[in-house]
Amino acid sequence: MADQPLTLASLTRFHREMIAPDFQRVIRQLERLDSRLEEVHGKVDGLSSRFEPLEKDYRLLAAAVGEVEGRLVGLEGRIDQLAVRAELEALRDRVTALQEQIHTLERRLGD
Repeated sequence: MADQPLTLASLTRFHREMIAPDFQRVIRQLERLDSRLEEVHGKVDGLSSRFEPLEKDYRLLAAAVGEVEGRLVGLEGRIDQLAVRAELEALRDRVTALQEQIHTLERRLGD
């Protein structure tokens, strides 16, 4: 074959038999890939539209949690105040009891 001259007919035949089938195979693969990419793109679009409401819900929940945390701080302060009041009441009761004991002892001593 090396002795044959290079002609347009031989180049055409080489192209048709050797190169064109490879190009057609590559084109078919690219078309399949393009189809898959379109499918993936559609799924990604679907997912992004599903995430939008979730993002809104997240923002609402984050705001609600912030509000609850603020209220908890207020409640903690109020609980602390109530605990101090309870301690004061207990101390008053003890002071009253001690005063009664002192009066009892003073009466005994006075007798």
